[in-house]
Amino acid sequence: MGYLQNLIQDLSDLKLNVGYWDVRVEDSFETSVQVVDGEVVTCTSSPSVGAFVRVHRDGFWFYESTTNLTRIKETLEKLSTQSMQFGKSGEAFHAEKHAPFVAMTAVDSKFSSVPLERKLNLALKYDGVLKNLEKMASRTIRYKDIYKTKSFLNSVGTRFEFDFNQGGMNCIFTLKDESLLFDDFMTVYGAKFESLDHQEDRLKEFVSESRRFLNAPSIQPGKYKVVLDPEVAGVFTHESFGHKSEADFMLGNSEAIAEWSIGKKIGSDCLTIVDSGLHAGTSGYCPIDDDGTPAQKNYLIKNGVLSGRLHSRETARKLGEKPTGNSRAMNFEFEPIVRMTSTYIEPGHESIESIIRRSEGAILVEGVKHGSGLSTFTIAPTRGYRIGKDGIKEPIRLTVLSGSVFETLKNIESVSSDFDLKSSAIGGCGKMEQWPLSVADGGPYVVVSNMQVS
Repeated sequence: MGYLQNLIQDLSDLKLNVGYWDVRVEDSFETSVQVVDGEVVTCTSSPSVGAFVRVHRDGFWFYESTTNLTRIKETLEKLSTQSMQFGKSGEAFHAEKHAPFVAMTAVDSKFSSVPLERKLNLALKYDGVLKNLEKMASRTIRYKDIYKTKSFLNSVGTRFEFDFNQGGMNCIFTLKDESLLFDDFMTVYGAKFESLDHQEDRLKEFVSESRRFLNAPSIQPGKYKVVLDPEVAGVFTHESFGHKSEADFMLGNSEAIAEWSIGKKIGSDCLTIVDSGLHAGTSGYCPIDDDGTPAQKNYLIKNGVLSGRLHSRETARKLGEKPTGNSRAMNFEFEPIVRMTSTYIEPGHESIESIIRRSEGAILVEGVKHGSGLSTFTIAPTRGYRIGKDGIKEPIRLTVLSGSVFETLKNIESVSSDFDLKSSAIGGCGKMEQWPLSVADGGPYVVVSNMQVS
C-alpha cells in the first residue's frame, strides 16, 4: 500500500495560518530497456519516492518538492510562514471536500515485481524476430514500464490513494530493397507484463505489410478526401484540439476566450470530442487529479458545438466554471497544471467497411510518427493507402497531413462505429517543462474532405 495512512497520522494535529494546503506523495518504479541491432544499449530500473508539498496564502502558492518524507510536517510549517514582498493578492483558493478514494488495483500484477532479466529477455526476443525477417536493414526495441502509487491529503479533508501500472514496447525498424528504404514501428502496450508477451505473429504480419511500401509510389501533393484511422484521429484531437481546450492558455487572453466561446458551432454535427481520466488500464487513467478533483467525462465538443474546456480548480475559479479533474503533474517534482487524460472522438453508426467501400479515390492514413498543432496542425503518418474500386487499398507513400484546425473540424463528413483508444508506455505529452506525461487518445475512423496531403 501507499503512504496515505502515514500522512493522516503525521498531519492529524497540523494547524497552519494558511487558506489551504495539500501533500502529494508518489512512489514509482520505472524500467527502461533499449536494444539496437542486437546490442543492449540500456537496461535499468529506477525506484523513486518523494512528495510535493504546497500551501496557499495571501493569494499566492508556496511549494517545495522533497525526498525526505520524515519532514513533511516541518516543510508545511516552513512554507506557511513565507510571504511575497509586494503584499497580498486577495485571491483565495477554494477546495471542495470529496469522499475518500482508494483504488489500489494493480498490487498483484505490478511491473515492479517482474525481474529485470525477464524484461530484457522479452526485448531480446522481439529483436530476434525482427533480425530474421526479409529486407530488414536495422532494428531497435524500446521497452519501458512503470508502477506508481499516489497518495494525497489536503486541508479540507480530501484524501485519495491509487496506483498506476503500465508497460510497453516500440518495435522500430528500417526495411531496405537496394536503394529503397521504409521506416515503420509497431507498438505493444499492456497494463500487465503478460500481455506484452506472445506478439511474435503480430509483429511478423506487421512487417510483412510494411514491406509493401518499399516500392509504393509517392502521392501527388494536393487536397484529398482522407480517412484517418483511430490513431491518427486521436493524435489530431490531442495536438490540434485538446491543447486548445486547456484553460490555462486562456487566462488573460481575451482573444482566446472569444475564439473558444462555449456554445459556438465549430464542427460538423457528427463530431463529439471527450476527455476523461476514467478509462482504467490505459495510459490516460487518472481517476482523481492532483487538486483532489475526481475524474469525470468532459464533453469538449458535442455534436459540433463547443461544450467545455479542461480545468484545474484555479482556472475554473478564474473563468467562472467548474473543475474537470485535469490538474496533473508529471511527478512529485512538479506543480500541477492543466493537462489532458484520455482525449478522443466518440464513435458514430457506420462501419469502417461501409465507409471504405464508398470512398473510392480517398486516402486512408494509418499510424503516426509525430504531430503538432494549435490553430494549424501537421501530422506525419506512417502509412497511406489509396482506396480503389470496391474498397481495394493500395500502398502509397506520403509525408504529412496539414491544415487549419477549425476548417478541418467543419470538413469532417462522418465517423465510424469502430472505436479504439490508443495507449503508449513510450513517451507521452509535453507541456511547459513537464514531459513526458502519460495520456491516451483515439476514436473511430474519421472521414475528412479537402485535406492537404503531401
